[in-house]
Amino acid sequence: MNQQKIESMIRTNLYITGMAGITKEEPDYKNYIPDAGLRRRMSRVIRMSVASALMALEDSGSGEIDAIVTGTGWGCLADTEKFLISILDNSERLLNPSSFIQSTSNTIGAQIALMLEDKHYNNTYVHGGSSFESALLDASLLISEGRRRVLAGGFDELTPTKSHLLERMGMWKKYICGEGSHFFVLQGEKGERTHGRLSALDILPLGIDESDALARFDLFLRESGADKGSFEILCGDHLLCYLLSRKGYKTTDYKHKCGEYPTASACAMQQAFRILSEKTAPERIVIVNKYLYDVFTFMLIEKV
Repeated sequence: MNQQKIESMIRTNLYITGMAGITKEEPDYKNYIPDAGLRRRMSRVIRMSVASALMALEDSGSGEIDAIVTGTGWGCLADTEKFLISILDNSERLLNPSSFIQSTSNTIGAQIALMLEDKHYNNTYVHGGSSFESALLDASLLISEGRRRVLAGGFDELTPTKSHLLERMGMWKKYICGEGSHFFVLQGEKGERTHGRLSALDILPLGIDESDALARFDLFLRESGADKGSFEILCGDHLLCYLLSRKGYKTTDYKHKCGEYPTASACAMQQAFRILSEKTAPERIVIVNKYLYDVFTFMLIEKV
């Protein structure tokens, strides 16, 4: 009896027709959120995410979408802290509901939908270091079911309180602190403004060490058919960067630009498409990500 070979990686075949991101340099939010009252009510991460989503739609040349899918590891920290402080200050009485409403992780997707008057599918993934990849997987499933255009993004903000706590844990002795918001317009077929294609991704189980991750990476390459000289690696794990470089792979630590945060792979994906737009760029880029002690993830980006 013939057994069909089961691949470990997930073939996505998502064409990116629009993209935008905000990290250290923030735009003039008045250009994207003209309502001054609305801007004041938004926390910083909401402004960043809404603006980057609208910028991505602008880059795609159309504001029409059939779904919104977001991923975040930390959520809306500033509003969460504000709500918890109000509970303490007011002895759990007469609380303003606005901070609670804006503290939930799906606030970003909801705010984007309200501004676009979009009533389609809207979902948020809070899966730690694989939150953005989970959103991409959902987007791939939606497009395979017939959705034409999906807006997907990853966002995280670093508040002074969060930074202080991680510093006391010794994180910033090993890592660069970071935050950001990046959004992409995804389609199932090539368009006029296509930046490239996300061909496959893989989310490894929790607890896999670097040696096992290397073996899984080799399998990922074999299944994707990528030759050693046809791709570069954007890596987000210090030790794995070193091990891949020793094996002869051309490897760049992309977190030197964006820092460490759960959805940093969204920033890496934008970096990858910008690299592919260069004349001397390789045909493929593989993104290898790991947030602190969370799971490893792989993404295959290709020219089209």
